[in-house]
Amino acid sequence: MSSDGEPQGKNQVILSPVDFPERFRGLESGKVYQFDSSFDFRAGSYSGYNAWRNELAKLAGYQPSASTRNNVVESRYDETVWKLDHGPFWELINFSDAEGVIGPEVCRKVYRDFVQYRDQAAKVPDAYFYESYGDWMKAFEMCADNGAIVFH
Repeated sequence: MSSDGEPQGKNQVILSPVDFPERFRGLESGKVYQFDSSFDFRAGSYSGYNAWRNELAKLAGYQPSASTRNNVVESRYDETVWKLDHGPFWELINFSDAEGVIGPEVCRKVYRDFVQYRDQAAKVPDAYFYESYGDWMKAFEMCADNGAIVFH
């Protein structure tokens, strides 16, 4: 460890839960982790990622709920997910859009969701949605085996 508490080895990181500690299952807070491979991708802008999550919630069969943002009421699928405590992709949709860590136990569950809905996702006419779906699926597959997804 360096004097500022950072790991000094190549491909090392210290992980800690942020706002969703239950998503951290399978990891130890403050531990130095060594990784052999990584996969980075752009999940989109703030609004783009939120639109993608909404489409993912729709794909998974959630019903829409009224959502008020900036004094505008709209019907959103992800709004329904935020009111629940389980379901397909729940751990990803009901998670920070900016920072946090998802541990391997949760990654295994969400990866299974991606596999289950893959054929339906391929039928969504938006090419960006399916490309992002593939990136997320790859990330969850990699991390399901003692890895972690780190939002930053």
